[in-house]
Amino acid sequence: MAEARERGCRCAPLKTLYCGGGTPALFGAEGFKALRDSGLFALAPGHEWTVELHPAAVAPDLIETLAEIGVTRISLGVQAWDDATLARCNRRHTVQQALDALACARAILPDTGIDLIAGLPGVSAAQWHDTLQRTAALGLPHVSVYALSIEPGSAWHAQGMQEPDPEQLCDAIAEAQDLLEDAGLRRYETSNYALPGHECRHNLNTWRGGDYLGLGRGAVSRLGRSRREGTGKEEVVSPLDDALERALSGLRLAEGWSPETAVQRFPLLRPALPAWQYLLMEAKKHGLLTADNAPTRRGHEVVDALQRELLAAALP
Repeated sequence: MAEARERGCRCAPLKTLYCGGGTPALFGAEGFKALRDSGLFALAPGHEWTVELHPAAVAPDLIETLAEIGVTRISLGVQAWDDATLARCNRRHTVQQALDALACARAILPDTGIDLIAGLPGVSAAQWHDTLQRTAALGLPHVSVYALSIEPGSAWHAQGMQEPDPEQLCDAIAEAQDLLEDAGLRRYETSNYALPGHECRHNLNTWRGGDYLGLGRGAVSRLGRSRREGTGKEEVVSPLDDALERALSGLRLAEGWSPETAVQRFPLLRPALPAWQYLLMEAKKHGLLTADNAPTRRGHEVVDALQRELLAAALP
């Protein structure tokens, strides 16, 4: 809130709001009440407000407060359904705590989903299969499945945690798609599955190239051509870089991607259209994209590489 006041943030009524990272749990019920009463923002009719929570932080009074002030979705960082795996990854919760947190949150805010991480160390194929089966049986409206990535400077990197085997990781993600889709969850974005109508609208706005305001340490903002990190670092990107960033992120979506539509939205990208059409045609020949340029299962595995090819083809 202090940063919002310092930056003089005064937004139009928000269609979506996402409170992520470790901050929400630190707020507690009283902190969220103060946020509601701060006057810093208003919520538009039919808004979506998501709060990420650590399972160990969930309590009935907190969830009741969140529902009272207008929160509509909860995302719990479960990561795994195995106590030994959670301990190896220095997670502060147990499987039972995660199940209790999930039951508590869903009883008050039914639109509660979880995050899982594929490729965690020491997890066998059989354990991962069990994790997915347990998740599918819960009847959740939303599940995110992220591939383990060890970022330099992270706690996991400092501990010497190794990147997972790429082939095994792809197999794990493929199995996630099979079992979650069997449970009715559609893979609407590379890392996200939802029952129809329960997709995260906040993140869809980001992948579709919309603006977003980020507040707090580590948060980022994209407002026009301005890019700002929570640390205060700010830059203004070129019109071309802005257009490419906004246009190419949509390739991750199951709704399909149209280079012609991208060019209509950002006319300065028109010189790239012939090269893009050729690259997309080649990707279809190799089974990476559907007729609508949505990623196939194999396409989701290499979507970052495909985005880089399209980016390179558009640069002078």
